Amino acid sequence: MASLVAKKKGNQLYYYVVESARVDGQPRIVHQAYLGSAEKVAALVQDRTAPVPLSATMRDFGLPGALWLAAQQTGVFSLLESLWPQPRSSPSPAHYVLLAAIHRICQPGPKTEVSDWYHGTVLQSLWHFPPERFTSQAFWDVFEKILPQEWISLSFADDPLEHAQLRLLALWKEKQGMGHRRLLAYDTTNFYTYIASTNTRNELAQRGHNKQGRHNLRQVGLSYVLDGESGLSLCHHVDPGDGADAEEFSTALSRITRLLDHHQIARDTVTLVFDKGTAALANTVELEEARVGWISALPWNQAPAELRERAVEQLLPCSSQQPGVRAAAEKLLVHGKEYVCVVKYSASFAGEQLHSLTTSVSQVLQYLRRFSMELNKPKARWDENKIRSKIQRWLSGQFLTDVIHYDLQRRDDRWHLQFDFNTAAWQRLLTHRLGRTVLLTNRMDWTAEQVAAGYSGQQSIERVFRGLQDGEWLGWGPMHHWTDRKIRIHAFYCMLGISLLQYVHKQAQVAWEGISVEQLLEELRQIQQFVLLYPAQGEKGPNRICTVLSKQTLAQQSLAQTLGLEQLRST
Repeated sequence: MASLVAKKKGNQLYYYVVESARVDGQPRIVHQAYLGSAEKVAALVQDRTAPVPLSATMRDFGLPGALWLAAQQTGVFSLLESLWPQPRSSPSPAHYVLLAAIHRICQPGPKTEVSDWYHGTVLQSLWHFPPERFTSQAFWDVFEKILPQEWISLSFADDPLEHAQLRLLALWKEKQGMGHRRLLAYDTTNFYTYIASTNTRNELAQRGHNKQGRHNLRQVGLSYVLDGESGLSLCHHVDPGDGADAEEFSTALSRITRLLDHHQIARDTVTLVFDKGTAALANTVELEEARVGWISALPWNQAPAELRERAVEQLLPCSSQQPGVRAAAEKLLVHGKEYVCVVKYSASFAGEQLHSLTTSVSQVLQYLRRFSMELNKPKARWDENKIRSKIQRWLSGQFLTDVIHYDLQRRDDRWHLQFDFNTAAWQRLLTHRLGRTVLLTNRMDWTAEQVAAGYSGQQSIERVFRGLQDGEWLGWGPMHHWTDRKIRIHAFYCMLGISLLQYVHKQAQVAWEGISVEQLLEELRQIQQFVLLYPAQGEKGPNRICTVLSKQTLAQQSLAQTLGLEQLRST
């Protein structure tokens, strides 16, 4: 018969399970098993008696939880609720707008998928609204109330979405979301839609040159301003997709100055940064009249050759804040007035361009070789215009026409194609073109390094556009709206989502310095919550619920602690 025996070793008791029997008429221990200390015995008993869960449900926890906390900490959610108050027993328009923004970051898709996704996230346990509240029709009805039918006739001050942008800018200013240098990065892009050509219910979706290559589809344009240091969205405007970037700038500039004046931000303390697509004489004149500082990329052919092609060794290296960057400045007469002109060289940018160009050259040379052999076939029948059009498409990439030359001749009733690689032009690109950007500014007292650093804010907006178009940050598309009102609301909550994501990213730098937005999203998506359902303790008691988080890496633990996710664990 087995029994439990304690043996004292030093000041500690250790327990054994022993079995005794008579051996030669005397009681002896014939078998013993070591159990350990009292604490270990108690743990063994607890493990053997612990109930087995009836079911386990997984929730998305890390990413939606971090975005919800960001909306609370920044005051964004409170501001949205003040704009659109909550009904007595249903979600407020603020809930719908914020849920649409978070859904676009976590799992982009149509509104018909939102309720199911919401049911599988921590947001349901935080908000306590059933998923049936967030149907596609419910979103539609709320959006109808946010922007009324007569929005076209409303003034800037009376437009609900414009008013919301004003209030958000005031909030970011109060929360010190704007950088101390007040660099405002401006740029434009466009997004294709699947709106039918016969749909006449909107004027924003038009055909034009699509930056994603979908020229056969209707598209909407977006002009966007963000803080060059924090990355927070300051204002945006949705415009018809057939407009030119340079033409849209005039409208955007008046909106920007109106926002600055409304919030009593001195215009001369702000530096607007934009790329060469917006640079034009007319826009330069308007900038001078607006009395704002600005930094613009200058088209390569408009920059003085002696400055833009200066040897790299003659450019002064910048500080460690801009590794691999060199710059030089001169005061030159441009557009009839003296400005500071800066040539900036970036070694990393040169490497990226060289890699892309090398790959393109290799591909095009292979295409030309195969095409030349095809033209030599006896039964080849090609029209000259089609041949040249095909080759021009291959050579449409940047710098390809500089380094690849071809000659097309017709002899013996057959087309003959010859091509060559221009090594001299390649060498000129390496020494005088790749990695260079020419900048122009009216900040006459800034150094070349300060101008180069200021223009880096433009890279922030380009990263946002790539994140929107590729869907790696926030999925702008597919946009399942076909009226101007819904398209504007779609743009509003997408830009709101970008601000929340940038805020979370800035917080995450404390836990993981240098973490990219893509890495942040990947780590947070892996933090899941499991809801375990246990049987009741008594015959009539309710089932018990316990929540646990998935096993986390050290990086995820640090992010969760920094972002405050621990406070959501008990929900």
